[in-house]
Amino acid sequence: MYKKNCFPKVICTQHPDSVSRYISTQEELGEALEAVVEYGCDEYMPDYEGKTTPYHQNVQIVSKFIDETDMIPGKDVFITPRAPSALHENRFRQLMVMMSIAEANYNAHEHSDFQAITELVHPMTSNVQEIVEAQQHMVDVSELAKKEFKFEMEAPGIIPLLEDVPGLLNAGSIIGKTIAARQGLSDEMLKKHRVFIGKSDSALSFGHVASTLSCKYAISSLNELEMESGTDIGIIFGAGTLPFRGHLTLQNAHNFFEEYRGIDTITLQSAIRYNHEKGDAEKLVRRAKSRLSKPARIFSSTEKEEIINIIGIFGASYNRAIRQFSSSINSIADLLPRQRDRLMRDGGTGYARDVPDITGVSGLCRNDIKKELEESMPVENMDLPRAIKFTGALYSMGIPPEVIGTGSAIMDVKEKLGEDVCERLLNGYFPSLRSDIELAFTYLDQNAISRFLPASLQRSLQLDIDILRETFDLERQCDPSYRMLLDMLQPDILDTENTGNIMDEKVSQLVRSTLIQMAEMRMTMG
Repeated sequence: MYKKNCFPKVICTQHPDSVSRYISTQEELGEALEAVVEYGCDEYMPDYEGKTTPYHQNVQIVSKFIDETDMIPGKDVFITPRAPSALHENRFRQLMVMMSIAEANYNAHEHSDFQAITELVHPMTSNVQEIVEAQQHMVDVSELAKKEFKFEMEAPGIIPLLEDVPGLLNAGSIIGKTIAARQGLSDEMLKKHRVFIGKSDSALSFGHVASTLSCKYAISSLNELEMESGTDIGIIFGAGTLPFRGHLTLQNAHNFFEEYRGIDTITLQSAIRYNHEKGDAEKLVRRAKSRLSKPARIFSSTEKEEIINIIGIFGASYNRAIRQFSSSINSIADLLPRQRDRLMRDGGTGYARDVPDITGVSGLCRNDIKKELEESMPVENMDLPRAIKFTGALYSMGIPPEVIGTGSAIMDVKEKLGEDVCERLLNGYFPSLRSDIELAFTYLDQNAISRFLPASLQRSLQLDIDILRETFDLERQCDPSYRMLLDMLQPDILDTENTGNIMDEKVSQLVRSTLIQMAEMRMTMG
């Protein structure tokens, strides 16, 4: 059975993962039109989270559709901004985005009976209170618009974005309480609720396998909640093209839509549009429209218990490794180009990702697994780059992050939970893990690893590689051209902070050119 409520299927986003194109905020106006007219998307997301996006972009995009097309915003195409988090950025920026939504709706109401913007995305959601407060502020802005401009605007609904492992594992509880607490919305709006789940940031903090399983756990829980509550729940799934960030490509479409059955909307990010083969993005959009909203796999209570303990094991294995080489990641990430107008990670208007609160995960794990997970976590913020540059930096070191801690964790699952559970992991819970690892091995170079990592970390990563080769019977080797580019990057050139050297401008240009050439081979920045 397909869901009765027809949610948008493909939302075009402003993620900075394109290699070939720097896209200014002004160019994003044309990008919005291009996304719908050329690629076939039915939704566009102006993005204010961590970006210097001007507040009037919402107004400009809505006006562009009205002036230059026959499409009606809110009916034929949906404009759904992502606002900043009041907690992680600041309340002022969030309120300014809400005011810009009111302005866009005011400008559009003379041209159509449909409200142009009816929803906005709330990032980094960790609890119900954040959603309730944001919704109330949107209601307040709507009332102010009615008072000052004498027009009726229905308060846009809040779409919570769950992007860390604790939030994903508790998605059913968070959204269930949110549905019960919603106020100030029309009866029509109360019949449906959209939720955005993110692959990238959960992978950044817990690793590839734990992230994937957490997303699938959330999809199962939200589909259960839909049946129990009678509310149509539309799930947006945020994914990039590399496995670590979701593996959403035309070539991997079959695996993707099987792994994440039960979602309703996918993101079409920059790399798939600008760096993959011409026509791939359009074909992927058509595939999505035919494959989405299919019934989810609902996990039993026994399966949920197994999956949570597997997540704990993989999260611990990944974090034990990743906390040992954050400085190397940052030195390369800083050399990767910025392809959108982003805020800095710190400062009054920016933000940095903090050490995750894992109590929502560890408290659900078996005691021995809980202890190992808690001991694996860094004691302070590692100041890691955002997920795209994090992924790009590791690939540029010849160390695809999908590999980190994964082999060791597979052995730990066998040892702690048993052969049967490991079999269910590889063939039931995450059957396309093999194809993910196979792609990652195309960019894995053990010589590069030996240059970038200390001996102890080399040994643990070598164990991961050996176990993965044996488990999946893999013979895939690093692409020879990619290896040649990796050979050009030497740690002593990059690690200027510790050596006290200042990189010569010509050397800097060569390094940046090499990093870009590697990204072009991956067809994404990260």
